[in-house]
Amino acid sequence: MAAGEPGSARRDGLGFRSRISLNNLTIKRLSYIDGDMATDDTVSTYIASLEARVAGDAIGARLKEISVLTRGIGKKIGETLGVNPTDMAALEQLLMNGPLTPGQLAAHLKVTTAAATQIVDRLERAGHVTRERKAGDRRKVFVVPAHESVGRAFQELAPMLDGLDGVIAGLGQDERQVVERFLDQVIGVYRTVAGFSPPASPPH
Repeated sequence: MAAGEPGSARRDGLGFRSRISLNNLTIKRLSYIDGDMATDDTVSTYIASLEARVAGDAIGARLKEISVLTRGIGKKIGETLGVNPTDMAALEQLLMNGPLTPGQLAAHLKVTTAAATQIVDRLERAGHVTRERKAGDRRKVFVVPAHESVGRAFQELAPMLDGLDGVIAGLGQDERQVVERFLDQVIGVYRTVAGFSPPASPPH
């Protein structure tokens, strides 16, 4: 099968050939080890061992569950606002960071500026964002989340935020320090895998 044809595999710089289907959440991976292609059984065994490592560790299992639940909450908010996951990811960036230029939004989403512009177009048509120019610099266009959409999103998040506030309030000072240090390390791992640069200084 020629490279680039539908279903063909591409060898990347890590020495793997991968075909990933996100729609049905299945991953088929053909792995090269010392130049030899591993069998499906080998790959299946390796994936099963990774899953067992997570399932066998109480903290790892909880982190996995938090990850799954976080995606579920994002999906729920997206359904409430009537946007797809890609557009919801852009809206999340605007909710967290405030107004951004299309270029800044593209950098946060790790997409091209053209792709970010299409996302903004859809969000604007849906009434979730507006394009505005700041008085100090009329040359730059900023994407601003609509107040109503922000309110609807936080209305969905309010029960979770209130619950987390209660959990955090119940921690003693020593417990807080342990949790903060652990979460800083977890965030560091996530940022490295996602390709994000470390923050200038950790929050305290």
